[in-house]
Amino acid sequence: MSESDDDALVSFAGLTSRELSQVLDLVAGTDIAELDITHGSTRLRLKRPPVAAIAQPTAEVREVAPVEPLSLAIASPLVGIFHPAVHAGDSVQPGQSIGAIEALGMPTSVDAPQSGTVEDLLVQDGSPVEYGQPLLVLRRPAHAP
Repeated sequence: MSESDDDALVSFAGLTSRELSQVLDLVAGTDIAELDITHGSTRLRLKRPPVAAIAQPTAEVREVAPVEPLSLAIASPLVGIFHPAVHAGDSVQPGQSIGAIEALGMPTSVDAPQSGTVEDLLVQDGSPVEYGQPLLVLRRPAHAP
């Protein structure tokens, strides 16, 4: 850039081409999408689309099955009073009752969605529960690969 171009940039933007280049170089290596700088009477605002990480191609592509967590919290399907039918350490099968929730004098069974071992009973017998509140933690059986 010539000296007259640099003078025009200073009068228009308040920065020399060297100063502007330094600011742009600092921002270039970052993921900054927007920058607003005020120095004296000069305000510089840079805006660009967010930088997305680009995955590097690999020679080997493997399909990985999603890993399910070993523990599952079983939540209350309604509001009421919980009466567990199992204790910590008990084994349960899918569909087996783990307890009942009494609402308006009528018990509603809460069944195990899958087999496993009761890891922790989170609600004591006769305690009120809310909809979605975890009742117990069921540890899923570990499957050999």
